[in-house]
Amino acid sequence: MKAMDEDNYRFMIVASQYVWWMLAHVLRLRYDIQVHRPAGLFEHKHEHCLILASSHKSVLDPWLIMLALKHRYFRSLVPVRILATQTFEGNLSWLNWLKPLVKLIYRLTGVIALPPENKSDGFHPEKIRGLLVSLNHGDVVAIFPEGQIWRKPEPPIGEFAAGVIYLQRKSRAPIVPIAVWMSQRRWPRRRCVVRFGQPVHTPEQMEFDSAAAWLRERVLELDGQINKDEER
Repeated sequence: MKAMDEDNYRFMIVASQYVWWMLAHVLRLRYDIQVHRPAGLFEHKHEHCLILASSHKSVLDPWLIMLALKHRYFRSLVPVRILATQTFEGNLSWLNWLKPLVKLIYRLTGVIALPPENKSDGFHPEKIRGLLVSLNHGDVVAIFPEGQIWRKPEPPIGEFAAGVIYLQRKSRAPIVPIAVWMSQRRWPRRRCVVRFGQPVHTPEQMEFDSAAAWLRERVLELDGQINKDEER
């Protein structure tokens, strides 16, 4: 019975993510979305046990990243289990008034919510336990290692938390680094570029924090390539 319930929930997540992916195409009216993807990436009929690790520029990043992919690549990834916060502060504090709706959307789309903010410092494995369970079930997971929307122009990407490294070493899943770039010009359409890197494993000899910094460098390289392309 439990296995049947899990299968039914998985089917609901897949169906819901397809619906949201189709509805999200309305964002193309607002964003000019471009993608760069290495040859061979996401070419399998169904991808298993991948960690998508992206820079974080806006609350819409999960949709923009998926919209950047053609349907056949999107289809190879779903369901994608995304780690997201349930503690909203600053510009997003208004979402606290809609928290019941947010939790319902999280449930329907298979989002894995971080534990409520307890203001404690450091990395705690329980924060990403749900992602680890999903990887063990063969799903693709997505995480934003900066832990927040990064709005500063310099450096273009914030420091990475060690959680993504813990996740990779526990699951042995490869990490796909992703850089999301937004143009300064916002109207009439804002340009958004998503660049995927080749799947990587962080060097085993590195401690978690050093490995997180190493992964951040890979994403910075992707961001730098976007900037070079945009300057041409």
